[in-house]
Amino acid sequence: MQRLYEIAAAAGIFIVEGDIPGNESARYYHSHRCIVLRAGMPYVESLCALGHELGHAHYGHVCRPELDARARQERQADEYAAELLITAADYRSAEKLWGPHDGAIGHHLDVTPRIVRAWREFHSRRN
Repeated sequence: MQRLYEIAAAAGIFIVEGDIPGNESARYYHSHRCIVLRAGMPYVESLCALGHELGHAHYGHVCRPELDARARQERQADEYAAELLITAADYRSAEKLWGPHDGAIGHHLDVTPRIVRAWREFHSRRN
């Protein structure tokens, strides 16, 4: 988690915990260069949400009403988080132990199954 805070600080992004509307675990406010994490989340959820929101910041995403644009932004942010949080060697090791089960790999790597899927999909497109 410390590494993600350092990445945010280097990019001039503030991170705070607080209340967020709806069921979101985090939100990036581009105009304020600020990430709000839902207060009280478990470590893994906080870690992955922060990585995801750093992806939005990295790409300069702003809220888009078009479904296609939003879906593309969410995929990019997940892939960015996956690259921050999972190395190829760690993924291979976890998959060797647990097979292709997203939940088991995620548990082993301290990431959510969603981030595992993003990592796998990104790397399958690259290869």
